[in-house]
Amino acid sequence: MKGSFLLSVVLLQALGCGLGARILVVLPFPARSHFFFLSAILKALSQRGHHIVEYSPFPPSKPLPNYTHVEVHTFLEDLVNDWSFEEFEEMAQKDQPVVGLGFMSIWNISSAVCAEAFQHENFKKLINSNEKFDLVITESSFGQESMLVFGHRFSAPTVTLQTFSSWSGINKNAGNALSIAFIPDIISYIASDQMSFHERFLNFISTVTTLFMYYNHQLPLQDNVLKENYKLDAPPVADMVSNVSLYLINTHPTVEYAQPYTPNIIPVGGIVIEPDRTSLPQDIKKFMDGASKEGVIYFSLGTLVPIHRMPKEKLQMFVNVFSKLKQKVLWRINLDTIPGLSANVKLTKWVPQPGVLAHPNCVLFLTHGGLFGQQEAMHAGVPTVNIPFFGDHPYNAKFAEHRGIGVKLMFNDLSDETISTAIRTVLDNPKYKENAQRISRIFRDRPMSPADSAVFWVEYVLRHGGAHHLRSAATQLSWYQLALLDILAVVVAVIVILCFVLRRIYSLLFVWKKQPKVTKKKKEN
Repeated sequence: MKGSFLLSVVLLQALGCGLGARILVVLPFPARSHFFFLSAILKALSQRGHHIVEYSPFPPSKPLPNYTHVEVHTFLEDLVNDWSFEEFEEMAQKDQPVVGLGFMSIWNISSAVCAEAFQHENFKKLINSNEKFDLVITESSFGQESMLVFGHRFSAPTVTLQTFSSWSGINKNAGNALSIAFIPDIISYIASDQMSFHERFLNFISTVTTLFMYYNHQLPLQDNVLKENYKLDAPPVADMVSNVSLYLINTHPTVEYAQPYTPNIIPVGGIVIEPDRTSLPQDIKKFMDGASKEGVIYFSLGTLVPIHRMPKEKLQMFVNVFSKLKQKVLWRINLDTIPGLSANVKLTKWVPQPGVLAHPNCVLFLTHGGLFGQQEAMHAGVPTVNIPFFGDHPYNAKFAEHRGIGVKLMFNDLSDETISTAIRTVLDNPKYKENAQRISRIFRDRPMSPADSAVFWVEYVLRHGGAHHLRSAATQLSWYQLALLDILAVVVAVIVILCFVLRRIYSLLFVWKKQPKVTKKKKEN
């Protein structure tokens, strides 16, 4: 009986694999934090029985069924691993929000990564292979639009994974509303969804500039990447981006400002928060369990900020502040020790972050404002102190302030006093904790899990041959048609003509009334 049951399970699994689609995944950009989101989606598809063939710098953390990883490495990995804190600061300064130009550094770096990836031996083998794929997944909207050529190469529909909220380029390509009046131009312009006239004006300028640069700088740049590195015929990149079947974006109504989405944009924010990433190592669990009623502050600046190479005077500021706190501090940093560190601080090189934030004794998250950490904090109901550096960090820090779940502290303003004030502001005011817990309840309240949602819609695209019916007809309209400028021009022209005609009629009537009447007496004369 037991043997028959096991045989049935094996047969069912084999049947599932047989029915699974073959999915090509092309992700050459070496951002580990991005890959947390990307791999969560791929893991869900793999567990569903689909065959994943994935090209990236990062192998899965654990072996997965139906999963083939192919290494692709580029120059950016060594650059990120080896840069000094001064080099990181210089990059972060160049990547500050600038009206309409916030994406420029991302586009330039990503285009260089794409160009090198196409020269990689494994990419060349793939391009020249006779492989068959049912679907192609890319991170095209993060400056990697040329990767969509694999959909053309293998005659397969494409799905784009977006590691932060949608932005004007995605919205235009997907046929979604730009919502300029209440949605800030993420990366380029920092504001809330309640903008003054001045802010709406700047947001309009920023969004229009972003779109202009996207279509006149970035897409031609990606066309050039293909021209120089892809030796087969390829359609224009602008055609490929307007042909994407589905966007899976890392957002949720609780972690962004409410906005409309067309059916081909699916929010799956929170998919990185998996049960198997929440269990804590014994030493960290003991440290957090042993906290007093004051709790534990968790401090991490993510995977990209080289905090272990931060100037000693900056590190010393945190050491000084932490030594005066009643709370324990769990500090994620790639160092074994720091001079003068107090007994209430524990250094660790790695932790399962969702598990730390979910621990009942965690009272505050001191963070760089990355979206993944923000989502994990919201899920756990933990308020934040945000030290933004670049990219979407300033946008996320502004959002936390606007929602009353955190405060912002600029890196250039760091001092013993400012760090201490920011921490005390959040810990001493119960509204931050209350707001964080309220948002946590909303974040968890959804009809299906992010993983199930991602799998359903990917399979929907597979079932319906690319599901092009999900795309709005707005993708086929020019910018001036979307803005109804052609209609407005006609309306203005009609009004001008009517005004001219009415004026002319009025003038004729006025002249007629002014004419002297011919009296009877004059007639007799």
